[in-house]
Amino acid sequence: MRPLSNGTEQTHRRVVITGIGLITPYAVGREASWQNLLSAQAAIQPLEALSQQFNRPLVGGVIPDESLSSTSLSGNSPLQREPSLTLALHAAEEAIADANLDLDQLETTSAGCVIGSSKGGMASFAQLAAAPEQAPPELWLQCFPGATSQFIAGHYNLKAAALTPVSACATGFASIMRGAELIRDGICETVFAGSTDASLLPAVLGSFHRMGVLASRLDSPAEACRPYDIRRNGFVVGEGAGILILESLERARKRGATPYAEWCSGNLGADSTHLMQFDPQAKSLSRLITHTLDRSSLSPADIDYINLHGTGTQINDVYETHAIRSAFGKSADSVHCSSLKGGMGHLLGAAGSVELAFTLLAMRDGVVPPTLNLQEPDPECDLNYTPLTAVTREIKSALKLSFGFGGHLAAGVVRKYEAGR
Repeated sequence: MRPLSNGTEQTHRRVVITGIGLITPYAVGREASWQNLLSAQAAIQPLEALSQQFNRPLVGGVIPDESLSSTSLSGNSPLQREPSLTLALHAAEEAIADANLDLDQLETTSAGCVIGSSKGGMASFAQLAAAPEQAPPELWLQCFPGATSQFIAGHYNLKAAALTPVSACATGFASIMRGAELIRDGICETVFAGSTDASLLPAVLGSFHRMGVLASRLDSPAEACRPYDIRRNGFVVGEGAGILILESLERARKRGATPYAEWCSGNLGADSTHLMQFDPQAKSLSRLITHTLDRSSLSPADIDYINLHGTGTQINDVYETHAIRSAFGKSADSVHCSSLKGGMGHLLGAAGSVELAFTLLAMRDGVVPPTLNLQEPDPECDLNYTPLTAVTREIKSALKLSFGFGGHLAAGVVRKYEAGR
């Protein structure tokens, strides 16, 4: 219990998710993205302009609407020049509509946002570097990782909090987790939480190429990323944004909202083995999973679905598999899992929030989304990854995992909302 300003005490409050907004390589919009994901058709395509610049083939998960992607950087307003802001705003608008949230009735003094961005506005930074004397002064502010949360808070007049976690590719999920904590601790009643990333840019792709983590077998772009497949050799970069509306259960009930799910618990961990590698024994992640389940008062047998990080790199996929086997024991053989990166690419800072949003839709519809391009399973990757085709299954509780370079680890559990619980 924690003391309040009036001298009373309050227990940690229950947190529910009432709205989802999505911009992904599959589509601009939540339901279209979800249906295209279930169709088992990858959204990866050649990056022709960048391929010419690098003098070698490149592929990526590009937003279908060019006005929202990093390939379109025109316009007179500086805000139109930074795609990550545009993506977040469109996703937030859809999430608000999905939650049936009346902004005129929103108590802005108890409403906040936690919008993550692992690198800030890279498109704005590229423009400043190319022509610093010609760029408007406001453009510099859009380079900061906190630009999106500042922009969303100002746009919607949110006064309770405006935060920006930065945890590499675990940023998106860490942002959802922090938003839930703001509500549980009584700081906010409503939080716009999620992340955005627009990184199909020469500096980013060039850096990942030098690190040796990008998929290199590009004869078939749709099959370039192969999570848990013996032929896997790296990930594909994609762009997108996922924004969720989090509310206290009391507020959601008061306004008659129907939640997708209840947030049970989330935890952060670290594996400091190496900048780009993890401990082969996966002790840190296994311990994190066990602790997260314990805090949720759930056992491994209670988990119906695990949304994996699943980058399609040699080390990470084995690491994740070993951790789940260690934490779940015999239950590891029965739980359904999947990685979504084979179809839409790795959305980097936006990956965690977008993938959690898809997990909530899977829970709503009772469908486990597939892991695309898993045709020749690696013997060391021996879980049920739901290869190639979606599977119908009731999902009451789900575990989400997210990692990031530098050893960032994040895990959380959501549970399907039941009014009588």
